[in-house]
Amino acid sequence: MTTRLTDVLEPAVWEAYIRLRTTELSAFWQSGVVATDRQLDQRVQGGGTLIEMPHWNALAGDARNIGSDDPASSATAKKITTGKDQAIKHMVNQMWGSADLLASVVGEDPMGVIVDEVAGYWAREMQGILIASVQGAFADNVANDSGDMVYDIATDSAAAVTDAERISAEALLQAMQTAGDASGVLRAFATHSQPCTKLKTLNLIDFVPDSEGNTTFGRYLDKTLIMDDGMPAVAGSNRITYSTYLFGPGAFALGEGQAKVPVEVDRKPEQGDGAGVENLHSRREFILHPRGVGFVSGSMAGESPTDAELALAANWDRVYDRKLVRLAELQTNG
Repeated sequence: MTTRLTDVLEPAVWEAYIRLRTTELSAFWQSGVVATDRQLDQRVQGGGTLIEMPHWNALAGDARNIGSDDPASSATAKKITTGKDQAIKHMVNQMWGSADLLASVVGEDPMGVIVDEVAGYWAREMQGILIASVQGAFADNVANDSGDMVYDIATDSAAAVTDAERISAEALLQAMQTAGDASGVLRAFATHSQPCTKLKTLNLIDFVPDSEGNTTFGRYLDKTLIMDDGMPAVAGSNRITYSTYLFGPGAFALGEGQAKVPVEVDRKPEQGDGAGVENLHSRREFILHPRGVGFVSGSMAGESPTDAELALAANWDRVYDRKLVRLAELQTNG
């Protein structure tokens, strides 16, 4: 007899488990690039899709006062100003189904396998949202802020790629320097496996085991290394340009809400010519936002953006001073 998912699934417990496992399975969460914001948790539960996040601006660098003995001369009070960051709420879902007859044929209930895989699915999807958001933030930076967060040594030359066009310690340091004296906050970087392989061949990556002896993240220049083939690799006429992103702790803020029905199972007994089909629905509502780069929804068709829409410059506008944005980009040919 096939065990029904409805027999073993407690929605509240299962949803909490999926959230926890999603963060455990993502390198961006485990490295500290993404930080949970409890205030955003509350904001996600409110109405609307665009979430305003006001902030205090730094005090202006006005010339200091010089004291005097003139009672008729008074100092003028300066003021602190505010700005507004803005995030988009992601309202997404996925459905998986399996035919009862399949469980009888393979000897294992596929719905049980699906439950184990759902957290991994959402970890990959949320990493995709994060990478697409950074891609859009940098596209806006190049279009509207003179590319002051980007260090680009890539070309589309037909000649062979040289070491000067590949990832290196010097290139990463130059990318960090786009943040000036705030560059020390950039403590992790994510890169495609191709540039990462270059660093490996030079024996420049240290893999440090955790307290249990398990190898975790690599480290390079005392920075946490995240390898992800979801990172942009744009093919030109002659070469591929690889983007490497550098992050500070908490560069992304995460706020998790809850859909009206986060998890749901339904049965279609008539399907499969009467053998029956069981469907699992998983729904997520969250904010995953690069701090300091506002989402302006300049080009978005639905209530939530697709990855392609997240990568558009038209949907972003930097609202923090460059040094306060914990992001930088390096573009190389390998």
